[in-house]
Amino acid sequence: MENLKVLRNAKKKSRQLELQRKLQQENTISRLNSSLFDSNQNYFDQSESFLFKEDFFSQLSDEIILRIFSFIPRKNLLKYAIVCKRWHKLIFDESLWLSFDLSYKLVNAEILMKILNLGIKMLALGHSDIRKSTKKYITQNSGSLRNLNAQLDTYLSKSLRLEFLDLTNATLDLKSMNTVLKCCKWLRKLSLESLEVDNETFKSLSENKNLETLNLCSCRGLTIDEIIIILESFKELESLNMAWTNLDRESVYILCKHLPNSVQKLSLAGCKTTLLDGDVASLAESCPNLVDLDLSDAQSLTNTTIQIIANNLQKLEYVAFSRCYSIVPSSYFMLSKLDNLIAIDLFNILKANSIETLKNYIPSLRYVNRYPFCFIGRPRIGNMRKSLWGYKISESFSK
Repeated sequence: MENLKVLRNAKKKSRQLELQRKLQQENTISRLNSSLFDSNQNYFDQSESFLFKEDFFSQLSDEIILRIFSFIPRKNLLKYAIVCKRWHKLIFDESLWLSFDLSYKLVNAEILMKILNLGIKMLALGHSDIRKSTKKYITQNSGSLRNLNAQLDTYLSKSLRLEFLDLTNATLDLKSMNTVLKCCKWLRKLSLESLEVDNETFKSLSENKNLETLNLCSCRGLTIDEIIIILESFKELESLNMAWTNLDRESVYILCKHLPNSVQKLSLAGCKTTLLDGDVASLAESCPNLVDLDLSDAQSLTNTTIQIIANNLQKLEYVAFSRCYSIVPSSYFMLSKLDNLIAIDLFNILKANSIETLKNYIPSLRYVNRYPFCFIGRPRIGNMRKSLWGYKISESFSK
Protein backbone atom coordinates (compact mmCIF):
# COMPACT_ATOMS: atom_id res chain seq x y z
CA MET A 1 0.00 0.00 0.00
CA GLU A 2 2.76 2.39 0.94
CA ASN A 3 4.61 1.65 -2.30
CA LEU A 4 1.47 2.37 -4.34
CA LYS A 5 0.98 5.71 -2.56
CA VAL A 6 4.59 6.74 -3.22
CA LEU A 7 4.18 5.83 -6.91
CA ARG A 8 1.03 7.96 -7.22
CA ASN A 9 2.72 10.97 -5.62
CA ALA A 10 5.67 10.60 -7.99
CA LYS A 11 3.41 10.58 -11.09
CA LYS A 12 1.49 13.58 -9.80
CA LYS A 13 4.75 15.53 -9.27
CA SER A 14 5.96 14.56 -12.73
CA ARG A 15 2.76 15.92 -14.34
CA GLN A 16 3.11 19.18 -12.42
CA LEU A 17 6.71 19.63 -13.59
CA GLU A 18 5.77 18.94 -17.19
CA LEU A 19 2.94 21.45 -16.97
CA GLN A 20 5.35 24.08 -15.63
CA ARG A 21 7.77 23.45 -18.50
CA LYS A 22 5.00 23.92 -21.06
CA LEU A 23 3.92 27.16 -19.45
CA GLN A 24 7.50 28.46 -19.47
CA GLN A 25 7.91 27.58 -23.16
CA GLU A 26 4.68 29.36 -24.05
CA ASN A 27 5.77 32.44 -22.12
CA THR A 28 9.18 32.47 -23.83
CA ILE A 29 7.63 32.17 -27.32
CA SER A 30 5.16 34.90 -26.49
CA ARG A 31 7.92 37.26 -25.37
CA LEU A 32 10.00 36.53 -28.49
CA ASN A 33 7.06 37.19 -30.81
CA SER A 34 6.30 40.39 -29.01
CA SER A 35 9.87 41.73 -29.20
CA LEU A 36 10.21 40.71 -32.86
CA PHE A 37 6.99 42.51 -33.75
CA ASP A 38 8.12 45.62 -31.94
CA SER A 39 11.54 45.64 -33.66
CA ASN A 40 9.99 45.14 -37.10
CA GLN A 41 7.53 47.91 -36.41
CA ASN A 42 10.37 50.24 -35.40
CA TYR A 43 12.32 49.28 -38.51
CA PHE A 44 9.39 50.01 -40.80
CA ASP A 45 8.67 53.24 -38.98
CA GLN A 46 12.29 54.35 -39.41
CA SER A 47 12.39 53.29 -43.06
CA GLU A 48 9.20 55.14 -43.77
CA SER A 49 10.50 58.32 -42.14
CA PHE A 50 13.79 57.98 -44.06
CA LEU A 51 12.00 57.59 -47.38
CA PHE A 52 9.85 60.61 -46.85
CA LYS A 53 12.64 62.73 -45.37
CA GLU A 54 14.25 65.29 -47.76
CA ASP A 55 17.78 64.49 -49.03
CA PHE A 56 20.28 66.70 -47.18
CA PHE A 57 22.36 67.10 -50.37
CA SER A 58 19.45 68.77 -52.14
CA GLN A 59 19.43 71.46 -49.45
CA LEU A 60 22.94 72.62 -50.40
CA SER A 61 23.38 75.62 -52.67
CA ASP A 62 24.71 75.24 -56.22
CA GLU A 63 27.96 76.94 -55.23
CA ILE A 64 28.69 74.43 -52.44
CA ILE A 65 27.85 71.44 -54.66
CA LEU A 66 30.12 72.81 -57.40
CA ARG A 67 32.88 73.14 -54.83
CA ILE A 68 32.39 69.48 -53.81
CA PHE A 69 32.37 68.36 -57.44
CA SER A 70 35.64 70.20 -58.08
CA PHE A 71 37.47 67.61 -55.94
CA ILE A 72 36.11 64.63 -57.91
CA PRO A 73 38.16 63.20 -60.83
CA ARG A 74 36.64 64.19 -64.18
CA LYS A 75 36.20 60.58 -65.28
CA ASN A 76 33.89 59.85 -62.30
CA LEU A 77 32.17 63.20 -62.62
CA LEU A 78 30.80 62.32 -66.05
CA LYS A 79 29.24 59.15 -64.61
CA TYR A 80 27.46 61.11 -61.89
CA ALA A 81 25.76 63.33 -64.48
CA ILE A 82 22.96 60.74 -64.87
CA VAL A 83 21.89 60.87 -61.18
CA CYS A 84 19.36 63.66 -61.67
CA LYS A 85 18.66 66.76 -63.74
CA ARG A 86 20.20 69.09 -61.21
CA TRP A 87 23.45 67.11 -61.03
CA HIS A 88 23.59 66.95 -64.82
CA LYS A 89 23.26 70.72 -65.05
CA LEU A 90 25.87 71.38 -62.36
CA ILE A 91 28.39 68.81 -63.61
CA PHE A 92 28.46 70.48 -67.02
CA ASP A 93 28.89 73.93 -65.50
CA GLU A 94 31.80 75.69 -67.22
CA SER A 95 33.55 76.36 -63.90
CA LEU A 96 34.38 72.63 -63.62
CA TRP A 97 35.84 72.46 -67.11
CA LEU A 98 38.17 75.44 -67.23
CA SER A 99 41.27 73.33 -67.91
CA PHE A 100 42.18 69.82 -68.97
CA ASP A 101 45.43 67.90 -69.41
CA LEU A 102 45.59 65.23 -72.13
CA SER A 103 49.36 65.33 -72.62
CA TYR A 104 51.06 62.05 -73.60
CA LYS A 105 47.65 60.40 -74.16
CA LEU A 106 45.95 58.64 -77.05
CA VAL A 107 43.05 61.01 -77.70
CA ASN A 108 39.97 60.02 -79.66
CA ALA A 109 38.33 62.75 -81.76
CA GLU A 110 35.03 62.12 -79.96
CA ILE A 111 36.58 62.94 -76.55
CA LEU A 112 38.45 65.94 -77.94
CA MET A 113 35.30 67.45 -79.45
CA LYS A 114 33.26 66.91 -76.27
CA ILE A 115 35.92 68.58 -74.14
CA LEU A 116 36.33 71.53 -76.49
CA ASN A 117 32.59 72.05 -76.86
CA LEU A 118 32.22 72.17 -73.06
CA GLY A 119 33.85 75.60 -73.25
CA ILE A 120 37.19 74.88 -71.54
CA LYS A 121 39.76 77.67 -71.53
CA MET A 122 43.00 75.73 -71.03
CA LEU A 123 43.92 72.51 -72.87
CA ALA A 124 47.20 70.59 -72.90
CA LEU A 125 47.70 68.17 -75.80
CA GLY A 126 51.49 68.07 -75.77
CA HIS A 127 52.91 64.83 -77.17
CA SER A 128 49.40 63.38 -77.52
CA ASP A 129 48.24 61.18 -80.39
CA ILE A 130 44.94 62.50 -81.76
CA ARG A 131 42.97 60.00 -83.86
CA LYS A 132 39.67 59.93 -85.68
CA SER A 133 36.53 58.45 -84.16
CA THR A 134 35.05 55.20 -85.43
CA LYS A 135 31.69 55.58 -83.64
CA LYS A 136 28.70 55.19 -85.96
CA TYR A 137 26.89 58.25 -84.67
CA ILE A 138 30.01 60.27 -85.55
CA THR A 139 30.74 58.81 -88.97
CA GLN A 140 27.04 58.30 -89.84
CA ASN A 141 28.30 55.54 -92.14
CA SER A 142 29.40 58.31 -94.48
CA GLY A 143 32.73 58.11 -96.25
CA SER A 144 33.19 61.87 -95.96
CA LEU A 145 33.16 61.71 -92.14
CA ARG A 146 35.69 58.94 -91.76
CA ASN A 147 38.74 61.19 -91.49
CA LEU A 148 39.74 63.35 -88.54
CA ASN A 149 39.56 66.72 -90.29
CA ALA A 150 35.99 66.14 -91.53
CA GLN A 151 34.81 65.04 -88.07
CA LEU A 152 36.30 68.12 -86.40
CA ASP A 153 34.89 70.42 -89.05
CA THR A 154 31.39 68.92 -88.67
CA TYR A 155 30.99 68.60 -84.90
CA LEU A 156 33.33 71.20 -83.43
CA SER A 157 31.84 74.47 -82.18
CA LYS A 158 32.78 77.36 -84.47
CA SER A 159 33.54 79.65 -81.54
CA LEU A 160 35.64 77.89 -78.91
CA ARG A 161 36.53 79.60 -75.62
CA LEU A 162 40.11 78.35 -75.57
CA GLU A 163 42.67 80.82 -74.23
CA PHE A 164 45.63 78.47 -73.57
CA LEU A 165 46.43 75.68 -76.05
CA ASP A 166 49.49 73.43 -76.00
CA LEU A 167 49.98 71.28 -79.11
CA THR A 168 53.70 70.71 -78.59
CA ASN A 169 54.86 67.73 -80.67
CA ALA A 170 51.30 66.38 -80.94
CA THR A 171 50.50 63.76 -83.57
CA LEU A 172 47.99 65.73 -85.62
CA ASP A 173 47.76 66.30 -89.36
CA LEU A 174 48.04 69.85 -90.69
CA LYS A 175 44.46 70.17 -91.96
CA SER A 176 42.97 68.97 -88.68
CA MET A 177 45.15 71.37 -86.70
CA ASN A 178 44.07 74.28 -88.91
CA THR A 179 40.42 73.30 -88.41
CA VAL A 180 40.83 73.50 -84.62
CA LEU A 181 42.69 76.82 -84.82
CA LYS A 182 40.04 78.27 -87.11
CA CYS A 183 37.48 77.80 -84.31
CA CYS A 184 39.64 79.67 -81.79
CA LYS A 185 38.92 83.38 -81.35
CA TRP A 186 40.25 84.13 -77.85
CA LEU A 187 43.70 82.53 -77.70
CA ARG A 188 46.23 84.21 -75.42
CA LYS A 189 48.96 81.56 -75.33
CA LEU A 190 49.70 78.97 -78.03
CA SER A 191 52.42 76.38 -78.58
CA LEU A 192 52.85 74.66 -81.96
CA GLU A 193 56.35 73.41 -81.25
CA SER A 194 57.75 70.79 -83.67
CA LEU A 195 54.61 70.84 -85.86
CA GLU A 196 54.21 71.55 -89.55
CA VAL A 197 52.58 74.91 -90.33
CA ASP A 198 51.52 76.76 -93.48
CA ASN A 199 49.91 79.99 -94.62
CA GLU A 200 46.45 78.70 -93.69
CA THR A 201 47.61 78.10 -90.10
CA PHE A 202 48.31 81.78 -89.48
CA LYS A 203 45.29 82.96 -91.43
CA SER A 204 43.21 80.82 -89.05
CA LEU A 205 45.01 82.40 -86.09
CA SER A 206 44.77 85.97 -87.33
CA GLU A 207 41.47 86.62 -85.51
CA ASN A 208 43.15 86.07 -82.13
CA LYS A 209 44.11 89.70 -81.67
CA ASN A 210 44.91 89.22 -77.95
CA LEU A 211 47.59 86.57 -78.52
CA GLU A 212 50.39 87.18 -76.00
CA THR A 213 52.62 84.10 -76.28
CA LEU A 214 53.49 82.14 -79.43
CA ASN A 215 55.87 79.18 -79.37
CA LEU A 216 56.96 78.10 -82.87
CA CYS A 217 60.20 76.41 -81.86
CA SER A 218 61.34 73.82 -84.44
CA CYS A 219 58.24 74.37 -86.60
CA ARG A 220 58.45 73.32 -90.25
CA GLY A 221 57.11 75.37 -93.16
CA LEU A 222 57.72 78.94 -91.97
CA THR A 223 58.40 81.37 -94.84
CA ILE A 224 58.34 85.13 -95.35
CA ASP A 225 54.58 84.97 -96.00
CA GLU A 226 53.87 83.48 -92.58
CA ILE A 227 56.22 86.00 -90.92
CA ILE A 228 54.28 88.89 -92.48
CA ILE A 229 50.96 87.51 -91.20
CA ILE A 230 52.44 87.21 -87.68
CA LEU A 231 53.69 90.80 -87.76
CA GLU A 232 50.41 92.18 -89.10
CA SER A 233 48.04 90.18 -86.89
CA PHE A 234 49.56 90.00 -83.40
CA LYS A 235 50.20 93.54 -82.18
CA GLU A 236 49.93 92.54 -78.48
CA LEU A 237 52.56 89.79 -78.66
CA GLU A 238 54.79 89.65 -75.57
CA SER A 239 56.66 86.35 -75.95
CA LEU A 240 57.82 84.81 -79.25
CA ASN A 241 59.95 81.71 -79.79
CA MET A 242 61.22 81.28 -83.36
CA ALA A 243 64.18 79.05 -82.47
CA TRP A 244 65.38 76.48 -85.01
CA THR A 245 62.73 77.29 -87.63
CA ASN A 246 65.24 77.53 -90.53
CA LEU A 247 64.30 81.13 -91.32
CA ASP A 248 65.93 82.51 -94.46
CA ARG A 249 67.86 85.78 -94.56
CA GLU A 250 64.89 87.87 -95.74
CA SER A 251 62.58 86.49 -93.05
CA VAL A 252 65.06 87.29 -90.26
CA TYR A 253 65.56 90.83 -91.59
CA ILE A 254 61.81 91.56 -91.81
CA LEU A 255 61.14 90.00 -88.41
CA CYS A 256 63.79 92.02 -86.54
CA LYS A 257 62.82 95.23 -88.34
CA HIS A 258 59.07 95.10 -87.70
CA LEU A 259 58.46 93.21 -84.45
CA PRO A 260 55.93 95.09 -82.26
CA ASN A 261 57.44 96.97 -79.33
CA SER A 262 55.21 94.93 -77.00
CA VAL A 263 57.60 91.94 -77.32
CA GLN A 264 59.51 91.36 -74.08
CA LYS A 265 60.75 87.80 -74.60
CA LEU A 266 62.30 86.58 -77.85
CA SER A 267 64.23 83.55 -79.06
CA LEU A 268 65.99 83.49 -82.44
CA ALA A 269 68.30 80.60 -81.52
CA GLY A 270 69.55 78.50 -84.40
CA CYS A 271 69.82 81.28 -87.01
CA LYS A 272 73.40 80.23 -87.70
CA THR A 273 74.20 82.36 -90.76
CA THR A 274 71.01 84.38 -91.27
CA LEU A 275 71.14 86.57 -88.15
CA LEU A 276 73.62 89.48 -88.42
CA ASP A 277 74.75 92.36 -86.21
CA GLY A 278 72.54 94.75 -88.19
CA ASP A 279 69.49 92.66 -87.35
CA VAL A 280 70.28 92.92 -83.64
CA ALA A 281 70.51 96.70 -84.04
CA SER A 282 67.05 96.71 -85.69
CA LEU A 283 65.77 94.49 -82.92
CA ALA A 284 67.04 96.83 -80.21
CA GLU A 285 65.23 99.69 -81.94
CA SER A 286 61.90 97.91 -82.52
CA CYS A 287 61.79 96.09 -79.13
CA PRO A 288 63.52 98.32 -76.55
CA ASN A 289 61.67 96.62 -73.66
CA LEU A 290 63.20 93.18 -74.14
CA VAL A 291 63.63 91.28 -70.88
CA ASP A 292 64.66 87.80 -72.14
CA LEU A 293 66.67 87.29 -75.34
CA ASP A 294 68.09 84.05 -76.74
CA LEU A 295 70.50 84.33 -79.70
CA SER A 296 72.26 80.99 -79.22
CA ASP A 297 74.00 79.33 -82.18
CA ALA A 298 73.97 82.55 -84.22
CA GLN A 299 77.50 82.07 -85.45
CA SER A 300 77.57 85.17 -87.65
CA LEU A 301 77.23 87.57 -84.70
CA THR A 302 80.31 89.50 -83.61
CA ASN A 303 81.41 91.74 -80.74
CA THR A 304 79.29 94.53 -82.25
CA THR A 305 76.15 92.70 -81.09
CA ILE A 306 77.34 92.74 -77.47
CA GLN A 307 77.99 96.48 -77.70
CA ILE A 308 74.52 97.12 -79.22
CA ILE A 309 72.79 95.13 -76.48
CA ALA A 310 74.82 96.72 -73.67
CA ASN A 311 73.97 100.23 -74.88
CA ASN A 312 70.30 99.81 -75.83
CA LEU A 313 68.56 97.03 -73.90
CA GLN A 314 68.73 98.33 -70.35
CA LYS A 315 65.79 96.19 -69.13
CA LEU A 316 67.42 92.90 -70.13
CA GLU A 317 67.42 90.26 -67.37
CA TYR A 318 68.41 87.16 -69.34
CA VAL A 319 70.49 86.69 -72.48
CA ALA A 320 71.93 83.62 -74.21
CA PHE A 321 74.91 83.48 -76.60
CA SER A 322 75.70 79.76 -76.37
CA ARG A 323 77.96 78.55 -79.22
CA CYS A 324 78.24 82.02 -80.78
CA TYR A 325 81.87 81.37 -81.67
CA SER A 326 82.49 84.60 -83.61
CA ILE A 327 82.12 86.69 -80.45
CA VAL A 328 85.34 87.22 -78.51
CA PRO A 329 84.75 86.00 -74.92
CA SER A 330 86.26 89.12 -73.35
CA SER A 331 83.54 91.27 -74.97
CA TYR A 332 80.93 89.84 -72.58
CA PHE A 333 82.36 92.08 -69.85
CA MET A 334 80.64 94.98 -71.64
CA LEU A 335 77.35 93.60 -70.34
CA SER A 336 78.22 95.08 -66.94
CA LYS A 337 76.31 98.16 -68.18
CA LEU A 338 73.08 96.19 -67.78
CA ASP A 339 72.01 96.79 -64.17
CA ASN A 340 69.13 94.26 -64.35
CA LEU A 341 71.04 91.35 -65.88
CA ILE A 342 70.47 88.28 -63.69
CA ALA A 343 71.32 85.28 -65.92
CA ILE A 344 73.43 84.58 -68.98
CA ASP A 345 73.98 81.34 -70.91
CA LEU A 346 77.37 80.88 -72.60
CA PHE A 347 77.56 77.13 -73.10
CA ASN A 348 80.77 75.98 -74.85
CA ILE A 349 82.16 79.52 -74.62
CA LEU A 350 83.65 80.13 -71.16
CA LYS A 351 85.62 77.90 -68.84
CA ALA A 352 84.88 77.59 -65.12
CA ASN A 353 87.44 80.17 -63.97
CA SER A 354 86.24 82.67 -66.59
CA ILE A 355 82.63 82.19 -65.42
CA GLU A 356 83.59 83.15 -61.85
CA THR A 357 85.48 86.18 -63.14
CA LEU A 358 82.43 87.27 -65.14
CA LYS A 359 80.18 86.90 -62.09
CA ASN A 360 82.50 89.07 -60.02
CA TYR A 361 82.68 91.72 -62.76
CA ILE A 362 78.90 92.01 -63.26
CA PRO A 363 77.38 92.69 -59.79
CA SER A 364 73.78 91.84 -60.70
CA LEU A 365 74.68 88.52 -62.36
CA ARG A 366 73.55 85.46 -60.37
CA TYR A 367 73.40 82.58 -62.82
CA VAL A 368 75.68 81.49 -65.65
CA ASN A 369 74.81 78.49 -67.84
CA ARG A 370 71.66 77.68 -65.91
CA TYR A 371 69.32 76.93 -68.85
CA PRO A 372 70.70 74.39 -71.36
CA PHE A 373 67.39 74.56 -73.29
CA CYS A 374 65.46 77.67 -74.26
CA PHE A 375 62.45 78.36 -72.02
CA ILE A 376 60.98 81.38 -73.82
CA GLY A 377 57.34 80.87 -74.76
CA ARG A 378 57.31 77.21 -73.82
CA PRO A 379 54.27 75.96 -71.88
CA ARG A 380 56.23 73.71 -69.54
CA ILE A 381 59.72 74.08 -68.15
CA GLY A 382 61.64 71.34 -66.34
CA ASN A 383 59.50 69.51 -63.78
CA MET A 384 56.52 71.88 -63.97
CA ARG A 385 54.20 69.17 -65.30
CA LYS A 386 51.07 70.24 -63.43
CA SER A 387 50.97 73.72 -64.90
CA LEU A 388 50.74 75.42 -68.29
CA TRP A 389 52.61 78.70 -68.72
CA GLY A 390 52.65 78.94 -64.92
CA TYR A 391 48.91 78.29 -64.48
CA LYS A 392 47.68 75.16 -62.67
CA ILE A 393 45.91 72.68 -64.91
CA SER A 394 43.35 69.98 -64.00
CA GLU A 395 44.06 66.25 -64.17
CA SER A 396 43.23 64.01 -67.13
CA PHE A 397 40.70 61.16 -67.47
CA SER A 398 43.26 58.61 -66.27
CA LYS A 399 43.02 59.81 -62.66
